[in-house]
Amino acid sequence: MGGAEATQWLLERARLAPGAAMLDAGAFVGAAARAAAARGARAVALDVVPDFLAAGRALEGGRAVDWVTADARRLPFADGTFASVWCLESSIFPRELSRVARATGATLCLGCEAPADGRGGLEAFLEEWAEYGWRLASHRPLSLEALATWRRCEAELVARRPHFEARYGTRGYLRQLDHLASLVAMYERGSAGHALMVLER
Repeated sequence: MGGAEATQWLLERARLAPGAAMLDAGAFVGAAARAAAARGARAVALDVVPDFLAAGRALEGGRAVDWVTADARRLPFADGTFASVWCLESSIFPRELSRVARATGATLCLGCEAPADGRGGLEAFLEEWAEYGWRLASHRPLSLEALATWRRCEAELVARRPHFEARYGTRGYLRQLDHLASLVAMYERGSAGHALMVLER
């Protein structure tokens, strides 16, 4: 969400010194890892889908990144390995992401669904990270952009149903359509939103 501009915004706040270790967890094709490597970071892109990583490795800057196939729920790294940990997807795992970040001086860069209602949801979200020693340093709401994106995705999924259904099966297709419809409804109600966040400890 937010594309290259969002990645740039996070990079400007991630405090990544040349040679610092950076993890892009749930990396897809490793856009963030490739951008960090271009700035001199020792970047690792991790995803559970090897095809995504293979595609990222073939893209510009891919040879400068280490590519790891693994589940972000059980990261295959020692405690305190990374100076900066990134997760730019909906599935985030605070304990594991915090475990592999340095105990002091680290940054955590998130691009994720975040509570956007007026009932203390965002505060509760940040309190969970505070249990692992993080505090919010920068925040950029992207809810309107995300809502527009999810609406486009939902329309595309409906318009190209035969293509997606042939590829993923009826159940897989309907599951994704239901997921997108649910996201759109939550964003329209204001009970969920999307944001970029940089946390520090």
